[in-house]
Amino acid sequence: MKQLIIVFLLVAQVSIAQQKDSLDIFKCFEAVEANHPLAGEKPIIDEQTRLKINNLRSQWYPSLEMNAQASYQSEVVEIDVNLPFDADFPSPSNDQYRVTMDVNQRIYDGGVVKYSENMERMGKKVEKQSVKADLYQIKNQVMDVYFGIMLFQKQKEVLQATMKELKTKIRSVKSAVDNGTLLPSDLKNLQAERLNMEQKLDDLNSRIQTSYGVLNTLTGMETDTSTELVLPEITLKKEGSYHRPENELFKMQKNQLDTQEKLIQARKMPKVFAFGQLGYGKPGLNMLNDEFDPFYIVGAKLSWNIWDWNQTKRKRQLARLQKDKIDVKENAFNQKVDIQLEKIEADISKLEKTLQRDKEIIGLRQEVIRSSRSKLENGVITSADYITDLNRLTKAKITHERHNIELLKAKLNHLFTIGKI
Repeated sequence: MKQLIIVFLLVAQVSIAQQKDSLDIFKCFEAVEANHPLAGEKPIIDEQTRLKINNLRSQWYPSLEMNAQASYQSEVVEIDVNLPFDADFPSPSNDQYRVTMDVNQRIYDGGVVKYSENMERMGKKVEKQSVKADLYQIKNQVMDVYFGIMLFQKQKEVLQATMKELKTKIRSVKSAVDNGTLLPSDLKNLQAERLNMEQKLDDLNSRIQTSYGVLNTLTGMETDTSTELVLPEITLKKEGSYHRPENELFKMQKNQLDTQEKLIQARKMPKVFAFGQLGYGKPGLNMLNDEFDPFYIVGAKLSWNIWDWNQTKRKRQLARLQKDKIDVKENAFNQKVDIQLEKIEADISKLEKTLQRDKEIIGLRQEVIRSSRSKLENGVITSADYITDLNRLTKAKITHERHNIELLKAKLNHLFTIGKI
């Protein structure tokens, strides 16, 4: 029973390890959005917007301001009139003192705070969408690295199969050389070609390892050469339209300008405030009482800039012109995407046809190499001729794998270009 438990645990560990060591391109895309340094901007943008909106809302709270003043006047109010009787009219001192507490309360602002808050919220959306658009371009880099690794790995598999073929043939040729049916130069040619293959494999291993490092940097993941990259299954559907993050960004920028127009108009509206002042000074409100005296003032204030020399009108015109500029940029961007899609679709069609020819070429090359094996063993051709035919087969297989990966990448690039990933 104990042995069965151990076996079960080992199988479970192997299964978990296999799941952990497999990776597809879509997980890489998710990792970019979660781990790339640019993604760290999002919480900062949220916090900035929260603070700005709190500051705007505080404008609805009453403001409290304390003021203190001491002054000396060269002249004060004096009453000097001729009366038929004696009268003594007091006058304030030349030195005066005042301490006040001023309170102001916003009652109506024409919607300035409301639209300012909306501007901040729209600004947050625009900034976050801009980050999303930047991350979308990082996905394109990830795609290049991912399929680059897969191409290196497929080349490695083909070269390893060729190496296996060479080793087998070296053993048979060595035996023939020992028996005197083939020349030693035939064996040396094969051995030299094996060393050449080993150099190519070493170069591929180095490239694969470097590419995994680049993939880790872009995604924030921890992968290595033991991580199996899975070929994605991609089915393309005819799409009537596309929606890239950049398109959403253009839309948000125009919405932000709409809100800016409303804010500009709101700033032209009348403003109503209530105010109060509590003070203590010498003199107080009674200028003829030359004593320290408390006082207060309460009231309401209307402020309305009824003529601003068409500044508001021009500001709204500028906002509309800015929207027109965004429309121009969006049209140029859409045209660029249309051109990219035409090229991608043409590449997909060409690669699908090319893969069919690749299979036919490989089939013919395999027939040639089977014949070359027999001819070499019988001394009809030299090892150099055999190596030439073997290299042609290897090149045909590598070309087929490259075209296959290019087709998958083109299909994924099609989804990327229309904004589906």
